[in-house]
Amino acid sequence: MKLYEIILQSANSALPLLDPETGSMPSGHNGPYYDPETPVRNTSHWLITFLKAYSISKEQKFRNAAYKIVKYLCSEEVRPMKAAFWHRKNQKKDLCNGLIGQAWTIEALVIAAAELEMPELIALAEEVFLLHPFHENNALWERVSVDGTYLGYDVTFNHQLWFAAAGSLLARHTKGEVESQVCYFMEHLDKHLEVHTSGLIKHLISMKLFIKRNIFNLRIKLSREKLKILTNLMQMSEIAKHRKYMTQKEIGYHSFNLYAFALIKKQYPNNSFWNNNKIKKALAYAQSEGYWNGIKDSKYGYPYNPPGFETAFALDIFYPDRISQQEKWLAEQFRRSYDFEQNMMNINTEDTTTYAARIYEATRLSNLEVNLS
Repeated sequence: MKLYEIILQSANSALPLLDPETGSMPSGHNGPYYDPETPVRNTSHWLITFLKAYSISKEQKFRNAAYKIVKYLCSEEVRPMKAAFWHRKNQKKDLCNGLIGQAWTIEALVIAAAELEMPELIALAEEVFLLHPFHENNALWERVSVDGTYLGYDVTFNHQLWFAAAGSLLARHTKGEVESQVCYFMEHLDKHLEVHTSGLIKHLISMKLFIKRNIFNLRIKLSREKLKILTNLMQMSEIAKHRKYMTQKEIGYHSFNLYAFALIKKQYPNNSFWNNNKIKKALAYAQSEGYWNGIKDSKYGYPYNPPGFETAFALDIFYPDRISQQEKWLAEQFRRSYDFEQNMMNINTEDTTTYAARIYEATRLSNLEVNLS
């Protein structure tokens, strides 16, 4: 069986789920976090998959679905106060889902703009991207709420990285301030990326830069939730207590980080960061037996993130000749997560709706063989 056959089957199974009135797809609860979400995230993901299905099959129904989704993503419901996209309903957390929520929708808009020849989608993506303050003194972006309020730095590393990745896709069409920010972020990325000796990427950005400055100013900027995490990490007893949890989380997000790195490398193949020892170690770890086995035990791995797609894509961009490794990861992903009766990626997960939508991450791969035997 070939990958594109599965993508096409999944897109066909998902089409009846499209709300004919709103143009939205069903919402989930952000996997193991159980945060009720709006339809924006999953609808953004399915937009990319439907466009890929149209590219594969040339069946107009997928293109029609994409137009409906685009109309939804441009609607007042998605940006009720003309600021950030509304991704999350949990009132105890930000409604924008940090930088990552915005990155997912910007990513989808940029792809749709090219495929549907709708430059107005680039304008929308650029507007939302540039709403987020970029501070050159730290080379990081702030979060922006649905009402336009500035919420301080997003200290989750993969959130900053994915926002940069979405910006790199957008920069192809703008060549202005967006590209300037992304390139500056990459130039200073070594200060924020931390890896364990194994090469496993740490979940939070490096706090060294902030601590060297004024921790009081950081306290003002960070949300209570993120500040609590920072405070815990600064207490050795708490580090010991949460080490196992954080390691499992970091293993679960390792390939998610590498996918974003691959997106950026595809846009900027000659960036000097690719010679950095940290990214080399992270890529080596992703190809180790320790990672292959460790990802199976993380609830942030196969039950939430699709490491089979993510690792395969990272290998495709960084080591394009390693086809057998890509196919190995791809087969393992479908073996663990895909229901071949319903033709949806919705088994062995806490959030079937969101996980099914994440098949979109496979759309950037070539039409690889999926050998399940």
